[in-house]
Amino acid sequence: MVLIMGAYVYLGGLNSVEYTIENVSDYNLVGLTFQGEGDSPEIEEAFFEAREFARGGRLDGILTIINYKDTTLADDELKLFIGVKLKGGTSDIPEHYQRLTIPATRTVRARIEANNVVRPKPNTIESRLLQEARGNDLEVRDFTIEQYISPEVLIIDMPVKY
Repeated sequence: MVLIMGAYVYLGGLNSVEYTIENVSDYNLVGLTFQGEGDSPEIEEAFFEAREFARGGRLDGILTIINYKDTTLADDELKLFIGVKLKGGTSDIPEHYQRLTIPATRTVRARIEANNVVRPKPNTIESRLLQEARGNDLEVRDFTIEQYISPEVLIIDMPVKY
């Protein structure tokens, strides 16, 4: 038991999640849209490909997943955009990738510093983001933007509606 607790603490399980309201610029991304069952191997393939593009330097940016809250989907379906949030312009975009720009000036943000094994569940984070928005009289859009800064740092944004 001591070993398990030690691992939990080492991986960041006791770290608190920081919730803030941030000023942001438009999100400029490149990647792939996915809609289908949550256990599809296509999701994993797209994730690892985008991560390699970001880590390998082919695309100057951060591995990012947009998770749409689409009420028209079946219970086991997801709608995602998996790709790279660009730090600057680039002309070397993979042929099969598409561009996506999300206009935004403010966002409700969660910053999580913990290994993905011990991170809070996505529903818990999203619920707290919505509480933070309501507490600040802000209306947010119906998707989250997950930015994988490093294996230990994840930023989840919910852009504020204009």
